[in-house]
Amino acid sequence: MRNFRSHKSLDLDFSSNFVYFSGPNGVGKTNILEAISLFSPGRGLRGASISDLTLSQSETFWNLSSLFKISNVFIELELGLDKKGKKTLRVDGKNKPLIYLTEILKIIWITPLMDRLWIGGSSERRRFLDRLVMNFFPNHAKNCVLYEHALKKRNFLFKENVNDIAWFLAVEKQLAEIGYLIDKNRREVIEIIIEMQISMKKKGHFPILKLGLDTDPIKNSEHFFEELQKSRKTDFNAKRTLSGPHKTDLLVSHGLKKMQAKNCSTGEQKSLLLSLFILSSLAISKKFRKPPVILLDEIVAHLDKENLTIFLDQLISINAQIFATGTDKKKLDILPADAVSYSLDCNGGESKVFLS
Repeated sequence: MRNFRSHKSLDLDFSSNFVYFSGPNGVGKTNILEAISLFSPGRGLRGASISDLTLSQSETFWNLSSLFKISNVFIELELGLDKKGKKTLRVDGKNKPLIYLTEILKIIWITPLMDRLWIGGSSERRRFLDRLVMNFFPNHAKNCVLYEHALKKRNFLFKENVNDIAWFLAVEKQLAEIGYLIDKNRREVIEIIIEMQISMKKKGHFPILKLGLDTDPIKNSEHFFEELQKSRKTDFNAKRTLSGPHKTDLLVSHGLKKMQAKNCSTGEQKSLLLSLFILSSLAISKKFRKPPVILLDEIVAHLDKENLTIFLDQLISINAQIFATGTDKKKLDILPADAVSYSLDCNGGESKVFLS
C-alpha cells in the first residue's frame, strides 16, 4: 500500500487463512480492509470516491500492489489512478479492464453500517444485492452503470420538456434491454441463495431466510420496453422514471416467525444479515469451486462470543481467506489456532502496523 488513506507505505505478507487487525478506533484497521475490497469493481466497502483515498498532503496518488494465489497460480494485481483520476488495473504488468477482477476474484464483506440494512432505504439494499450479484455475473456491474446512465438521460428529457419521440424510444430501448438483464440476474442469485439454504445439511444457529423482490419479474426486454412507453406520460408529469429495477427492493423475512426483517428485533436483524452473508459465501464457493475473500469489519463488537464462534466456524469451513478487524483483544481466544494477528496505532496521521 502506498499513500493510501492513513498508510504512507505498508507491506504485508499473509501466511494464514485468518488475519486479524486490532487497535483503537481511527488507527487505520478498516483502511486495510478497504484496500483489499478495491480489488473488485466499484468503490470498495466504504463506497468512497476513488480520488479521496490518497493520504492527506501526499504529492502522489495512492497505489495498491498485490500478489494473489488463485487456483495455485500466482497473479500480480496493481491498482491506481490514471491522469483523469479514474481507477486503473494492471494484471501481471498489463492493463486490463476492471471487470476482469470479477472473473478471477470474489470478494464480499460485512461492515457495522450494514446493521441498519433492513431499516434503511431501499437503495442500500439494492446496492447490497447488486454487490452479491456481481460475484455471480461479472457483467452485472457494467450493466448497473449503463442502466444508471440511460436512466439519467430519460429523466433529463423529462426535466427539459423534450417531446422528440425518437429520443425517448432510443433511451427506452436501452433501459429495457439492460433493465431486463439486471432484474433477471438479481432473481437468479436469490434463487441460488435459497437453493443453498435448502441444501445445507446443518442449518446452524442462524435464522432461516425468506428472500424475494417486491416487484413482479420483468418478462423480457420487449415487455419492459412497452411498459416504459405506456408510463411516459405519468413519468413526464413526475419528471422522473417511476418504475424499473432502480425502484426494486430486496425483501428479507424471518422464515420461522414469518416476520419482515425491518420488524424484527435488533439482534434478529443482525442474525438475518449474518445468515444471508454465510449463505452467499457458501453459494459462491460451491458455484465457482473456490471460496471468496471475506472481509469482516469490527465483527467482534456486534456479536456475543457464542454466536461469533458459530459464525466464524461456518465461514472457516469453506477454507476462505478471512480478514477481520476489532478493537477488543480479549475475544481473540475465539479465533482459529493458525490466525495471524496485527496491532495498529496511529502517529501524526500515519498508521503503524505491528505483528502481535
